[in-house]
Amino acid sequence: MEPRKLLLLWAPLADYSVACMKALAKKNVELYIVFQGGESDAPYDQFDLSFCKKAIAYSKDKESELFDYCMKLAPDVIMMSSWNYRFYMSVSRECKKRGTYVVSTFDGQWTGTLKQRLGILSSSVFLKPAIDNFFVPGDRQANFARKLGYNNPFLGYYSANTERFKDVTINQGERKFIFVGRLVPVKGIQYLMSAYKKYRASVDNPWGLIICGKGALKHLCENQEGVEIHGFTQPSQLPERLASAKCFILPSLFEPWGLVVHEAALAGLPIISSYASGASTFYVRDGQNGYVVNPDEESLLRAMKLVSAASDEKLEQMSQISKALGSLWTTEKWADYVFQYICNRNIYSQPEKLELASA
Repeated sequence: MEPRKLLLLWAPLADYSVACMKALAKKNVELYIVFQGGESDAPYDQFDLSFCKKAIAYSKDKESELFDYCMKLAPDVIMMSSWNYRFYMSVSRECKKRGTYVVSTFDGQWTGTLKQRLGILSSSVFLKPAIDNFFVPGDRQANFARKLGYNNPFLGYYSANTERFKDVTINQGERKFIFVGRLVPVKGIQYLMSAYKKYRASVDNPWGLIICGKGALKHLCENQEGVEIHGFTQPSQLPERLASAKCFILPSLFEPWGLVVHEAALAGLPIISSYASGASTFYVRDGQNGYVVNPDEESLLRAMKLVSAASDEKLEQMSQISKALGSLWTTEKWADYVFQYICNRNIYSQPEKLELASA
C-alpha cells in the first residue's frame, strides 16, 4: 500500500505535538507540515522536524506560494489546527473540493456563548465546505462538535510526550505543591497565592510551593514564605521538576484542556485541579488521586489541607492511581489512532456510510 500523504496545517509547535507527529511518521505515512510561529510565554527550544518530508514556517507574505504548493501536493488527508487560521481554511476548502479528507482540531469547551451559538448557525456555510470531521481532546469538546453538526468526532487530540516520563519514580518528591503554567489571571495564580498564605498560617509543618512559569503576575509569587520560583521549564526538564514535588495544582479559571494535568498524572502526582480544566475529566478522580475544585481561595485551601494531611500510604495510593490514569493515553496510542481512523479513513470515520449500511 502506498504511504498516505498527510498535510499538517499547524499552530505553533510544542514538544508534545512534535512527539506525536514523530511517532505517526513511523507509520505508513508521509508527513508535510506548515506551522505558525511560537509564543513568548512558552519559549520552547527549537524542534528537529527531519522526520517530515517537508516542513515550512508560515509567512503571510508567502501565502500565494504556499497555497500553490499545497495544491500541487494533493494530500490524501489534511489535519489542521482549528478553523481560526484564515489561510488554513482556504487551503482546506480547496483541497476538500479535490477529494482530500480534512480533519480540524479544536479544544474549546461548549459554554453556550453567543459566539458559539452563531457558529452553530453558520456551520453549514462556513465549516462544512472546508472540514469533514473534528479531532477533539475530550467529551466537553465533542459535545460542541456535535452541536456544530459533526456527530462522530474523533477523541484524544492531546497527548503528553509520554516517553519523557517512562523513568520517573513516583511518590519520591519532597512535601511540596507544584504549579506549572503561565503566571496570568486566567490561570488562577492570584487565588492560589492567597490560598497558600492562609494554608501556611493554618497548619503545622506546611508544605512548600514550587512555581514554574513566567507572566505578568510573577510579582504575586515573589518574596513569599515557602515559595520557590522557577521560570519557564523546558519539556526535557519537566518530568524531573514534577517528580520533585508531592502534589500538582492547576487552579485555572478557564482551561479548555490543560495538557499539564496529563503530565502530572504520568509523573504520579496527586492532583488538585479546578473543574474548568477539560483534562480533569480524564485524569482526576475526586478523592482518589486528587480533588476537583472550584477555582477560589476557600476551595484551594481545603484541598491543600486534605492532601498535606494524608498519610504516606494514602499519598502512595493516590500516586499509583494518577500514574495508571495517565498511562491510558500515550504518544504511541495517539499515533496508532490517527493512523487507523484518520489517515486510513476507517469505516468509523465515515458515519454516513455506516448509517446507510445499517438502515
